[in-house]
Amino acid sequence: MAARTLASLRTELAQRLGFSSSGSGAILQSNLLDSALRSGQEQLFYEFGDLLTHVVDDSLSTVAGQNLYTPPSNCNLDKPLTVSLNRGGSGRFYEMQIGIGIGAHNIDPVINNRLPWRWDILDDGGIAKIELWPTPNDVSNIKLEYNASLGNFVSDVDTSSINPPQLILLHAIATMKAHYRQPDWALYEGQLSQLLGRIKSIALQGGGSIRRYTKKTANFYLSPSNDWEVSSSVIYELQTLIAKTYVTAVDDGSGTDYIVTQ
Repeated sequence: MAARTLASLRTELAQRLGFSSSGSGAILQSNLLDSALRSGQEQLFYEFGDLLTHVVDDSLSTVAGQNLYTPPSNCNLDKPLTVSLNRGGSGRFYEMQIGIGIGAHNIDPVINNRLPWRWDILDDGGIAKIELWPTPNDVSNIKLEYNASLGNFVSDVDTSSINPPQLILLHAIATMKAHYRQPDWALYEGQLSQLLGRIKSIALQGGGSIRRYTKKTANFYLSPSNDWEVSSSVIYELQTLIAKTYVTAVDDGSGTDYIVTQ
């Protein structure tokens, strides 16, 4: 369900409470209604944020020769983040491995300008950015799966940070009906509890999180083609081993040559 503005939620809340959306009652109580909506969103965010703020964003793309990328403004980097790459426009996204160590940063330049398979968070002059390694050599789609941060919810055009926003509305209706001593407040409180329970049960069936994980074997995908040069840690370690191996043909005088590796 798409995010809703504070104004649209306030209008529906006023109608559910028996106010005309343009009547004096709703206008006089607008600050109180806004407060109930904000309070509902904040409580849901801090108690169930891991389930209710899940975002899938594929608006980023790699640029040849560029290894730093600015994440979306609502991406909460304090929460789990999954970075996947669509290699060669194949339609399949491969989850990248997290962590770029000192060895990767100091490796020979020949490792640059490949299809990246690792990522990390880098402080770039006080701005947190996503670093890809190796440096990309072409254009590929990046998919981010993350928890959105809590956005502003003050002006009429501010949008909700909780998905689905129906939870915010139900929370505010139950709170305000109880405030005005309307006896049907328990009906909405029950709807809120049932909807939250359903969302939590679906998340548990999915493995304890609403986030979708790629099988670990995808990180060790061995492709016979050359479009994914560094597609796995297996290939990288193999390339490193080959680069450090010196082969020498030796003639011991017996008429049979043999190979020595160092």
